[in-house]
Amino acid sequence: MNYIIYSYLLIIGASLGSFSLVLADRLKSKRDWIKGRSVCDSCGKILGVLDMIPVISYVFTRGRCRYCKVKLTPAYPLVEILSALTLLFSYMYFPYELNLLIGKTLFFVWVISLIILIALFVYDARWYRLPNKLVYPLIVLAFVFRLLSISIDGFTINEVLNTLYALIVSAGIFLILYVISSGKWIGDGDIRLGVAMGLFLPGPVEAWIAIFLASILGLLLGLPSLVKSNKKLMTLKLPFGPALVLGLILSLLFSKYLIDWYTNTFLFIN
Repeated sequence: MNYIIYSYLLIIGASLGSFSLVLADRLKSKRDWIKGRSVCDSCGKILGVLDMIPVISYVFTRGRCRYCKVKLTPAYPLVEILSALTLLFSYMYFPYELNLLIGKTLFFVWVISLIILIALFVYDARWYRLPNKLVYPLIVLAFVFRLLSISIDGFTINEVLNTLYALIVSAGIFLILYVISSGKWIGDGDIRLGVAMGLFLPGPVEAWIAIFLASILGLLLGLPSLVKSNKKLMTLKLPFGPALVLGLILSLLFSKYLIDWYTNTFLFIN
């Protein structure tokens, strides 16, 4: 039974990734992302259903447009595959009980948030910007997510403080870096994304883990550009949004296991 569920999740996840790609592309080109038709960026031909099956269409057309034969970027199927795996792992490692109504509601909010997170990943990776039209709705969803998660154990001063501390770690650090560097080291969009991160994550430790993972991933993702460029790391313009998105997802799903591993390995606490 689980394998059937996993298969459905992979299909849905790939479809969500495909939608996120469309969302990012149409937002950049200022086209209607609801009513507009998908077209080939090269020849302008309107794409049919067979042209937009996640991953499969790319494989069967050998990575080319069916009409003009122009080679398509492999980023499309890669994002769709990563989206499929993200939804699957979200289901498998979601930190809240999915057999409860509140857990199902949280998961639904998280899935909708993933669409925006993936779109932000794509948008910042391609155009070095985190648009407010995506970030602000994400903050609203994160706020709803936080309210729902707090309601599980009840609204206490400790939960409120945890939220505040998480925001200080995630958004506060970015704000300080932004002010010190006058926006040269980090963009204001990263600060707003940090607000969403602080609301999604349950506390400051998880927020710190997200920032730590994002920093490592940011270096790894930017390494090819650093090698090709003669510029120094601090002067090289690199998008940090994709790394932040990955850090948030990894921390939300796996921070519990990382904390347990760290305490058992280095602090000898069982």
